Amino acid sequence: MSASLPFYLAIILIGSLVGGMLPLAGNWSRRSLLIPVAFSGGILLGAAFFDMIPESAPLLGKWLGVPLLAGFLTIFVLERFVLVHPYPEHAGAHGHARHIHLGITAYAGLSFHSLLDGLAISSTYNRPDLGGVVLLAVLFHKIPDAFALASLLLLDRWTPRAIVGWMTLFAFSTPLGAILTWMAIAETDNTVIGAAIALSAGTFLAVATSDVLPQIRRMNNQRIWPLIALLAGLAISWIGGTLAG
Repeated sequence: MSASLPFYLAIILIGSLVGGMLPLAGNWSRRSLLIPVAFSGGILLGAAFFDMIPESAPLLGKWLGVPLLAGFLTIFVLERFVLVHPYPEHAGAHGHARHIHLGITAYAGLSFHSLLDGLAISSTYNRPDLGGVVLLAVLFHKIPDAFALASLLLLDRWTPRAIVGWMTLFAFSTPLGAILTWMAIAETDNTVIGAAIALSAGTFLAVATSDVLPQIRRMNNQRIWPLIALLAGLAISWIGGTLAG
């Protein structure tokens, strides 16, 4: 196993735990969450377009579109039929959604999605120039995802003790996915690794376009700051990829 992989997984584990515990520290509004969500969208788009797709294209040639589309459709189907959106749509004056029992559904869907994030990390284990960029992309959308999921569990009237326990398990889902997929692709050829990177890029594009961009569009009374956050995420992804070589 690459020496950097355990380091990446430890950072993602800590970030997920921090994001999942923050809602227990006080009252947070949906608006306060969407700025970091917009930033994470820029990171995801930048990682996909500036690094992951260009890296996998020479390895796959004309077949690049197959795993890319497969990753995109996986998230689309997951969001359409399984995952309850973690960012409340119908917020009241204090950002609290109407109480409905969505916790288990959202938890299951996001946990499966986190396993796919593990694929993104492990697929770059022998691509040091990609590792840091993909780490940023996963980390900066895992934190707001964990934050939003824990907030939804609070709205669903889960006890703080239960939330701490289940969010701790959730934090381990990406490291688990990374370890499982690393074991599967560690000895494979460059074509399989390229396909795994492209598949991960497709999931990044789906998350950014289905979760992040629609949220920015809905903020009619606060248009400029989410856009600035999105562009800042894109800039950081581009700079990170450029510095990595």
